[in-house]
Amino acid sequence: MQDSKQLNVKLPSELYDRIIKTGRIRKDIIIDALNMYFGVKEHNQQQEPQQDNVTPDALLSQLQEKDKQISELHIMLQNAMSQSMITSPDKDDKRPWWKLW
Repeated sequence: MQDSKQLNVKLPSELYDRIIKTGRIRKDIIIDALNMYFGVKEHNQQQEPQQDNVTPDALLSQLQEKDKQISELHIMLQNAMSQSMITSPDKDDKRPWWKLW
């Protein structure tokens, strides 16, 4: 038999009502939810040590590459904005409404 501990928790009434409406045993729902929560945490912790093996030179080269991409995007955005300012129609080209007849 597994060693088990008791846990008393106060839940918001809406959440408790949703648990009751499922028709499942409350204990099972809470155990499943905690297993899912800690399963995700364990998965994230397993991925972190792989990132620690990255050398500073590799990180520096990644950052330099990202900086180049950002600079290129910035230049493209500036060119697009300046082009739209050049080609935008002037308000002086429109005739006043009383001269339409």
